[in-house]
Order: sequence, then C-alpha cells, then structure tokens
Amino acid sequence: MYARKLPPVPTCRHSTLAEPTGLCIVTVGNSLRGDDGISVALCDNLPERVLEDACRFDLGPFTSYLSDCLKGHRAAVIIDSTCDGRSPGSVTIMDLNGVLDQPGLNINSTHGLSVADELKLAKQLGTLPRRLIFFGVEIGEVNWKDKISPALEEKLPQLVLNLALLLERILETFRKDA
Repeated sequence: MYARKLPPVPTCRHSTLAEPTGLCIVTVGNSLRGDDGISVALCDNLPERVLEDACRFDLGPFTSYLSDCLKGHRAAVIIDSTCDGRSPGSVTIMDLNGVLDQPGLNINSTHGLSVADELKLAKQLGTLPRRLIFFGVEIGEVNWKDKISPALEEKLPQLVLNLALLLERILETFRKDA
C-alpha cells in the first residue's frame, strides 16, 4: 500500500511569539503543473532585500498548513494562481480580511475552496494576521511540466516587480509603526 508522506508542519521564529510580528509570504501551487507553479517562480526571483525581512513558506498543494504559516505574523501575503478567464499574467490583489466573512467567498484561485476554507479555520483559531492579502496571477497552461509557460515567463519580471513593491510597502509600514 502506498502511503503519502506529508511535509513537516511549517514553523518560524514568529510562531511562538505572544504578540504577532513580521511578514509571512505563502506560496500555493503545484510547480509540476506548469503555470500553477507561478507563485514559487515569483518568490524565487524576488530581491533578497525583500525576503530577508519575511518568512517564506512554499506549501505546494498542501494548503492544510496555511494556519500554521500565518500564526504569529502581523501581515501575510498569499500568492497563488488564478483561473477566471483573464489573460495570463493579469494580477488580482485582494484584502482577504475584508471579505473573509462574506458568504460564498470565492478567492478565484486554482485552489480557491481549500484556501478559503483554511483561512476561515485560521480565523476561528485566532491565527489570522491583522493584514492578509491575496496576490493572484492569472494562468494559462496547466499541464504536467516543471516550467511556467512562455506567456508567463515573458511577464515574470514585471510580476516580480509588482510583488516586490507590495511586500516593500508592507515592510515600510512595520518600520513606521516600530
């Protein structure tokens, strides 16, 4: 009988703190399914100055660990692929705290139901950060390959720049509040 071994529960220096602090970056998606791996490709290309002040968790398809990743952080950005018919590379940025209680929440990610359910659970557990942002990238091709499509590869530098600017602004607010 084949038994699938799950990765260990993610932790970081923030997970045991009494007062939330820091920024959490969570990538969701299967990097062996073409464009569904866009979130990891984005984070792999972020400038080091952005990543050095953040905790990064690459969940792959294991969204059940989302609550553990969010715990202890003041802010989080969840990066995932979206599939709602727009052109590949289109970006959706959503304040999830503002919509989490709405009935029929649809994040429009390719993992939408599980991400939304995990966020609702995290809210019940009290592990949601004060600031919770979804950064979604519209995908085109989802097939068995370990690279994103040429259409997304061409847009990757601009997507990385957009994500880096968002993350830098969040980190700036931390420095101002300190």
